[in-house]
Amino acid sequence: MKLLLACGCCKPSKFKRHRETTDAPIEASPEELQAIRQQLAEIEQSLSRLWGPTIWSRTPECIQVRAEAADLIDRHFDGIVDQWGESIAAITDSRSEYDEKTRRASLVNALIRLGDHLRDPDDICTYVYLHRHCQEGMLARAKPSQFNTIHIALKQIILNHVKSSMTGPAMELVRDLVVAAIDERRLMVSQFYIESRERLLRESEEKYRNTIDHAPDPMYEIEPHTWIVIGMNAAAQQLHRMVADQGHEAPEIIGHPLPDSVPPEIRARVIESLEAGEEMVLRQGSTKTSEFPIGPFFFDVNSALITYGKKQFVQMILRDVTQRHDMLDSLIKAERLAAAGTFAAGVAHEVNNPLASISSLVQSILTGESDPQRRTTLHTILSQITRISSTLKDLVNFARPTTAQRKPVDVNGLIAETLRLITYNTRFSGIRVEPILAPDLRRAFADDNEIQQVLLNLLINAADASPAQGGVIKVITDNQRAGQGADKSRRVVIKVVDNGIGIPREHLERVLDPFFTTKPAGAGVGLGLSLCQRMILSNQGTIRVDSEVGRGTAITITLAAAEDSVRAEQAASMAAS
Repeated sequence: MKLLLACGCCKPSKFKRHRETTDAPIEASPEELQAIRQQLAEIEQSLSRLWGPTIWSRTPECIQVRAEAADLIDRHFDGIVDQWGESIAAITDSRSEYDEKTRRASLVNALIRLGDHLRDPDDICTYVYLHRHCQEGMLARAKPSQFNTIHIALKQIILNHVKSSMTGPAMELVRDLVVAAIDERRLMVSQFYIESRERLLRESEEKYRNTIDHAPDPMYEIEPHTWIVIGMNAAAQQLHRMVADQGHEAPEIIGHPLPDSVPPEIRARVIESLEAGEEMVLRQGSTKTSEFPIGPFFFDVNSALITYGKKQFVQMILRDVTQRHDMLDSLIKAERLAAAGTFAAGVAHEVNNPLASISSLVQSILTGESDPQRRTTLHTILSQITRISSTLKDLVNFARPTTAQRKPVDVNGLIAETLRLITYNTRFSGIRVEPILAPDLRRAFADDNEIQQVLLNLLINAADASPAQGGVIKVITDNQRAGQGADKSRRVVIKVVDNGIGIPREHLERVLDPFFTTKPAGAGVGLGLSLCQRMILSNQGTIRVDSEVGRGTAITITLAAAEDSVRAEQAASMAAS
């Protein structure tokens, strides 16, 4: 059976003026100490005005009363800790992540630091620990009301000890001082809680802002009805700079209506889109506009109404779909070309038969014709029939390509043979053809007939583009070094370079398209380079056109080296078997 004193203790503790804490020390930064001292000074001043300088100040009289209160806590230390622990268990309904031993050690250390601060107001170690615990310790996970309730319990426990141990005016002074001390503690922790929550709020806002700012899609925050831009991320700023690089000056954006920040040619469409979308966003909460053009780009625009507090803004997220748009555009073009090719092949087949009959009739008439003028006319008719037949043949070849018969090819020998074929072609009169052939050139793995047809076509195009006098066509071969990453194969390079009129920049992307030509009407139907591209691609090669108006054109072809291709096909055959 416990023998309880009036204060609730079994017996007073053995008096110890210098108890030592057992938890890990905390090294506070100078800035943290300065902030705590400043907060403490403000609270001390407020409590001094409330209680008066006798109860709460730094006068010698008050310091003496503080020491008496600290001594009383030391004399009843164990009893206060026990009663405080029981109160906390009752307040928290015994639910705690700490076991009883750990919780008692924590209370002992807290009470020691409270006593040290009572004896020396400049000893703020107790607030350093409380400040740190509010930021990242157990207090950070507790509610402020729990801390207040726990310290109200501590205040009442200490006051019971004061009333049972002291009488008269001395008791009243120590009693009021204990109340002021606990009030100071609660006020300081309240500020720590506010500071901690503000820090967490700033970190959360920073996290949100960084997430938005580093998002790859342009994002805008727009004020409803006025369309004023109140925020945007880095991707949106980059978009406006890119549009400005296309010839438009980048205006100020934040604080201005969005339509004022876009190029003039799309301003009307932006306003129309905003007007149509705003009603839907305000009514439904979100809307989407597909493939909206901004400069050379296309975007899917997703808009949503965002509410925070009593305010709202429209968030617009632009997803770049330029690549998708170009792919769909290319697919549609390819489908149209396929349809045109099928139709052209059918027309060519239907026209070719009567054309052959006409040619036979003209030749039969020509055999018995003695009039020179009429013979000249008939020869002209035959040459035009031959020209029509050649065009029809190109159409059929384009629409119905054959499978390439690939084998190791001596590219230098093929070029030499091709140059001999054009020796007597009158279009090369006055043009110097210079072969610059690598002596150690690897064999290419390709169809030699198709590669020769490509070379002939390119040489003829180069001759047509070169000046009649002083024209130079260079045919260059070289070994390309093995690529990096996934493509480690070696390749053979063929270049046909002329010093002709060149190709305008706006036509470069289309020169390989079927039926596109820069030649005057009647000089070509635009299938030559398209056929070259098809044959190079069927031989697993690449073709690139570089040109500058007035400085000539360079066409670069790469073909797989025979050694690498043969080994690859052998490996694939073995794997399949």
